[in-house]
Amino acid sequence: MFNLFSYLRITYLLRVCTQLALLILIWWMGSWLQQMLQLPISAGVIGLFLLLIALMTGIFKLQWIKQGSDLILAELVLFFIPCIIGLIKYKNLLFTQGIQLIIAVLVGTLCVMIVTAYTVYWGFHLEKYIKNKFVSPIEHKNTPQQHTGEAK
Repeated sequence: MFNLFSYLRITYLLRVCTQLALLILIWWMGSWLQQMLQLPISAGVIGLFLLLIALMTGIFKLQWIKQGSDLILAELVLFFIPCIIGLIKYKNLLFTQGIQLIIAVLVGTLCVMIVTAYTVYWGFHLEKYIKNKFVSPIEHKNTPQQHTGEAK
């Protein structure tokens, strides 16, 4: 029987599928650019930059991709299953050079974490600078202040 619950569920599924299709289209555009320009960067990374540009310029709204990207992030563990199967396939390599692989993964993870932390740090500083420079004093007074924990 068709009721409100099934209608809402179908609507949600259609929305998520549409958003996933949009994300796949962006990845495909990154793949096409990578092949046409012979770039030494992964198509997925190019697609992420295209998505970032589209979001920052207002071409895309976050709500257009939010539920689809949330689904991808929620099921991220499933994307690592092929890696684990690859490890099982090459277990001799893991036994002979496992320590070097683990060190490489740990150093790479540490580098990504440090770069991400600095990127977020400088992003917040850039946002604060842009707000202070381009927001009029009247608008700045009317915006709610965030508590920083510092005594005035």
